[in-house]
Amino acid sequence: YRIAHIDTQSFADYRTEYYKDGAIIKLVDRDWRSAGKSDPRAMLWHHIYGKNFSSGHETFIVVPDFALVINTDKQSEFWSEKTFKTLDIDQ
Repeated sequence: YRIAHIDTQSFADYRTEYYKDGAIIKLVDRDWRSAGKSDPRAMLWHHIYGKNFSSGHETFIVVPDFALVINTDKQSEFWSEKTFKTLDIDQ
């Protein structure tokens, strides 16, 4: 099972703990940054850390600002919950 720690304003999951037989087996921490939009749910990853407690393996990923591309060619109305529920990924 897993326990996700979620920000109540943005709904960003900043920590997820994974358990098996009552013991923690994996941990993932995410650092979210605002995408600069009025909707607090518009978030982007800055870095991610993960640890596998079984193997001791740790991972750290940094997403540099220059790697982020925001779809500015779309009207803000395009990015709605309805869009994400009906968007055809293969288009």
